[in-house]
Amino acid sequence: MLKSIPLTHILVGDRARPVDMEHAAAIAGSMVDRGLINPITVRATPAAGGGKTPYTLVAGGHRLEAARMNDWEEIEAVVVSADAAEAQLIEISENLFRNDLSALDRGIFVVKFREIFEEKHGKIQQGGDRKSKANDWPSMFSPGKMLSNRVQERLGIGPSTYKNVTKIGMKLHPMLRNALRGTPHEYDQKQLLKLASLPEADQAGIAAALKFEPDLKKVLAMDKPPKPVVDAQDAIFTKVCKLLEQAEEGTLIRVLHHIGDRRDVSFLEAAE
Repeated sequence: MLKSIPLTHILVGDRARPVDMEHAAAIAGSMVDRGLINPITVRATPAAGGGKTPYTLVAGGHRLEAARMNDWEEIEAVVVSADAAEAQLIEISENLFRNDLSALDRGIFVVKFREIFEEKHGKIQQGGDRKSKANDWPSMFSPGKMLSNRVQERLGIGPSTYKNVTKIGMKLHPMLRNALRGTPHEYDQKQLLKLASLPEADQAGIAAALKFEPDLKKVLAMDKPPKPVVDAQDAIFTKVCKLLEQAEEGTLIRVLHHIGDRRDVSFLEAAE
């Protein structure tokens, strides 16, 4: 059901993704020129806020904040029938479809989606998707799918990518997540996977160090031992010796002739 709702009647609870105020300001400017293109999504919660906020935000946090910036009194909203778990699924799905979602948030959201699914429908079985009734799911999800094909195609998530994003979501220490949020590193999946592979204590230490040194490369280099200084000629000698061990007699003679052509080895004859 679509209806216009006063902003003061909408409760904003804990969100999977915090509102980026700069992004909200950009949306506010667009809404001044073009209006609200996509309504927000809310669910009816008559008792919320002692009855003063009978609706709770499900999806559209940035649009709601933009409306407040523009001093709107009301905003168009789609009112859905959903419990708290289903409302979280809707919020996460909307964020998963966003082009500007970072690798960090994608990992967190995919894992959160799985957790909510398991709480609502039981543990996900290995080797296939769990069967469920169509009316157990919000309309934007395909019944029985852990992640719908539509979501996978939209994000380019295949089996290997899904493995990567879940590793980031499950293995990255919360302290390190917070330290990386808002930095370019939250978009670097390769770097996030390396960090997620480290022991928890090491990740916590990196997070603490980032408070004093914001350059992640410098922080990661702090505990690395200096590279040993290797003499170039020693390295060449070692390689040559290894090769000569594999050489036959004829090859060794050719090598000796080659050395004789390049260097005066008459002193060897004198030594005999």
